[in-house]
Amino acid sequence: MLTLFRAGGFPMFFLVGFGLLALVAAAQFAARPVPGNEAVVAWLSRATLWATLVGMVSDFAATFYATSAIADANERARLTTQGLAESMSPAILGFTMLALVALLAAVGQRGCRTGADV
Repeated sequence: MLTLFRAGGFPMFFLVGFGLLALVAAAQFAARPVPGNEAVVAWLSRATLWATLVGMVSDFAATFYATSAIADANERARLTTQGLAESMSPAILGFTMLALVALLAAVGQRGCRTGADV
């Protein structure tokens, strides 16, 4: 997990921050399903999604910038491929967090529909 975080670079801090906030909000919504609280979960999920995409794009940019100066085509291709693989780190973490948020939100939605605490 630490390797994944390091590979993602600085944007991972924002991703973890927004993702944890979304997870906490979704857990609270699952525990006490109040219909108005689902909007908070939705907006924090959007923030997590955008942080995921920004992390990926900034990692792609860093990879292309760093590899564009390499003269040897074979070495450039190898390092570009490695950089693109590392650039997927924000997607792996971000989409995992969003999947967990969606699961918790689904539990909360079920509680809202039945009218009882889960």
